[in-house]
Amino acid sequence: MSAHADPATTHAALRAFFAQLAAGGVAHVAVSPGSRSTPLTVAADRTDGLDLSVHLDERAGAFFALGLARATRRPVALVCTSGTAAANYLPAVVEAFHSGVPLLVLTADRPPEMQSRGAPQTIDQQHLYGSHVRRYVEAAVAGTESPEATAALAVSVLGTAVGPAPGPVHVNWPLREPLEPPDADPVPVDLLPLPAIPAATMWQTPPSLPDTPRGLLVAGPMDLDDAGIAAVAGLAARTGWPVVADPASGLRRGPHLAATPVLACGGHLFHTPWADAHVPDVVVQLGAMPTDKAYRLWLEQNRPATVIAVDHLGRFPDAALAVTDRVDHEPGAWAASVEASAHGTTDWTSAWTGAEEVAAAAIADFAATAPFDEPSVVAAIDALAGPLNLVVANSMPIRDLDAFLPASTRPLRVVANRGANGIDGQASTALGVAIGSPDPTVLLSGDLALLHDLSGLTAADRLGADLTVVVVDNDGGGIFTFLPIADSPTVDHQRLFHTPHGLDLAHVAPLCGASYTRTADRASLDAALATTVGRSGLHLVHVPVDAATNVGLHRGAAAAVAAALCPGVGP
Repeated sequence: MSAHADPATTHAALRAFFAQLAAGGVAHVAVSPGSRSTPLTVAADRTDGLDLSVHLDERAGAFFALGLARATRRPVALVCTSGTAAANYLPAVVEAFHSGVPLLVLTADRPPEMQSRGAPQTIDQQHLYGSHVRRYVEAAVAGTESPEATAALAVSVLGTAVGPAPGPVHVNWPLREPLEPPDADPVPVDLLPLPAIPAATMWQTPPSLPDTPRGLLVAGPMDLDDAGIAAVAGLAARTGWPVVADPASGLRRGPHLAATPVLACGGHLFHTPWADAHVPDVVVQLGAMPTDKAYRLWLEQNRPATVIAVDHLGRFPDAALAVTDRVDHEPGAWAASVEASAHGTTDWTSAWTGAEEVAAAAIADFAATAPFDEPSVVAAIDALAGPLNLVVANSMPIRDLDAFLPASTRPLRVVANRGANGIDGQASTALGVAIGSPDPTVLLSGDLALLHDLSGLTAADRLGADLTVVVVDNDGGGIFTFLPIADSPTVDHQRLFHTPHGLDLAHVAPLCGASYTRTADRASLDAALATTVGRSGLHLVHVPVDAATNVGLHRGAAAAVAAALCPGVGP
């Protein structure tokens, strides 16, 4: 006969766990309904200091939690039932791992005596997410340990999730029936003291940077806070080393640009012979790899003597096999602590900032006469008054932003899931950011990314999110049009890679309770943004475009920069 649980004991243990999470800084639990997870859900709901959101789709719920954690810079907990419900968390867990986002993934499971017996909704959930979590814990059957033990578990897993290398932690929790909690809460929980996180013991800081004025900072996607942005900007101003800023680095926009040599046209510059003639002595690579692969190709061709990768998530991206030194340190904190000679603005600094001015002017002139397409969408968003959150989907939108978003002192927080670079969960991530931030939020998405997370978008009204979605619709994934195989005479590229869906996205709006505007030119797009951004509710701004046109515009912009910097020389 199967063992049975004491509901009061189970509830007391789980209440202690969630109370300890709340005391440690967790403020939100994203729950997907299920039977086996009933004790977890009710315990979380009865815990002071925790807000709950309910998500019908576990994949969407997990990406919502990821977006919320990024917006609030606080860990978020997830709760789901057993079986494939837990498996649907995987894409968001992978992204959180590679982006360093703290999630507490709490999956309900059958107890040991029900495993491997064909029990319904039962799979092997141990180490379900493999190496994509910072830690895995197989908890004791809920209620078989004291509340003090579960509170200690909460302290331990939370410390890992927000530690020096933040990320997701998976706690798999076996639960016995009966699953229904008692009508009354147990006695109040005694909270444990929260230990300090020993961040410094994990970090290795070089005593100083090489003493040379010819340095370059390359800032890839990362989640710098205001202090981190100020530290990197201060390092650049002090050394005179320009910052090539990915749009998702946090450094391309903001007031720090008034005194910092920040470059937005790095992807275009690295494509040109000008960059080959200006190879630095030292490159410091911060965070993840930049979006534009031109940097990697430039590294492969020019091989700077010293390439230092600074990252606290164990990535140290090195596809060009050019990295000579690896520093295990959060980039913002490293910039604040590293010793570096103060060269100030030098001829080297001026050469790069001058090239940036030439490139930016060439791009602006080119875009001003270009047909209405993705560059126009970026320009329209760029014209919005801040502060603003811009969540950018992968594939073409992030590349459009990288190619056409200029540097500016105006505030704009760009959020992009560049850990694993997938198109999963973009709408749900944006909803999490919108709920977690007081500033207006815009999602810039392609049509496939939006359709991929349609179930997440349908939750906007139920969650009470205010969000403007700008969907650039080329009917099927224009990024593959950039591949060399697009010109192959023996491959049906349109059928195999473009994936046209043939759907009218206007039908998405009533399904999700959104307002809908179709735009055909810059004036109508500006008007749609003016009437939706920051307004209550969900708004869908539909921008039909042509994939082939966008390919031509990207290549034309690159050619314009090359011609401006190196007259008479091809890009």
